[in-house]
Amino acid sequence: MALPKLNSAPKYELTIPSTQKTVRFRPYLVKEEKILLMAFESGDEKATLRAVLDTIESCVEDSFNQNKLTTFDVEYMFTQIRAKSVGEKTKVAVKCSHCDIQNDVEIDLEQVKVSMPEKIDNIIKLNDDISVEMRYPSYKHLSEGQVELDDSSKNAFILISKCMEAIRTSEERVVLDDEPQEAIDEFLESMTSGQFAKVAAFLQDMPKTTYHLQFTCTDCNEENDRIIEGMQNFF
Repeated sequence: MALPKLNSAPKYELTIPSTQKTVRFRPYLVKEEKILLMAFESGDEKATLRAVLDTIESCVEDSFNQNKLTTFDVEYMFTQIRAKSVGEKTKVAVKCSHCDIQNDVEIDLEQVKVSMPEKIDNIIKLNDDISVEMRYPSYKHLSEGQVELDDSSKNAFILISKCMEAIRTSEERVVLDDEPQEAIDEFLESMTSGQFAKVAAFLQDMPKTTYHLQFTCTDCNEENDRIIEGMQNFF
């Protein structure tokens, strides 16, 4: 006799920030939690990123393009799935901005937000004839190790190249996913400093997962009021 299945039906909904599409999801199960824990404990960043993405794919029932999810989509979606899996409240260690002492502060994961701009101007005009169509960085590129979100000039160059979706002229739209990386790099290197800065500026205003954190320091009794960003700061 086959054993009954437990907890397989979706129970909750969330809205994917970049597309505003509402999808149904279930909490992650022990089998997914084991994979997540193993990935976290391994210290392998690529394995951890892959485990997070695989967990989202397993828990979300409705169709979505996994490869199109942005970094902030995945951070928000995983945070909401985790909230329904192991609890909405979690404690994080935060330094007091006045005395630098670590405080254990409780946050409500359901209050994590992504502030999307009302209008995204992703067409960057380089000159009278050529424009670049931009997109936010894909979590897929991050999980595969193609890009890293740090401040080094090398990674900034790679990140920008992956975030250029198409080149537009008055006659055509060239999709860069179909072009060799060498050609994309050559195009970037042919820009003036001013043109490159305009393209880079698009990513400086990229949406992030945020949480409004308020607490009283247990050591100096000073009030702290700040915004914390990024999934890694919520756990």
